[in-house]
Amino acid sequence: MNKKIDHNKIQDLDFEDAMDQLNKIIQGLESGEVKLSESVEKFELGSELAKHCKKLLDDAETRINSIKIDKMGDIIAEQEIDNSDESDI
Repeated sequence: MNKKIDHNKIQDLDFEDAMDQLNKIIQGLESGEVKLSESVEKFELGSELAKHCKKLLDDAETRINSIKIDKMGDIIAEQEIDNSDESDI
């Protein structure tokens, strides 16, 4: 993994970019060619990326569940989404 990720910039990544970085970390760790100190650092970063991906998926699920569709397939209502709990990251 050549490209360093700033731990403070993780929340700015979209889902696909975060998953891509997480997969690169996993491949690097599985290769066995990483020193122990670097492995610990990559594991910590991977954990942060996984947490961010989970939050993005949970947010998407909440948005999807807030949409109400009638029998004709038309959107009839979207519930207001409460984003007050954004301090998790």
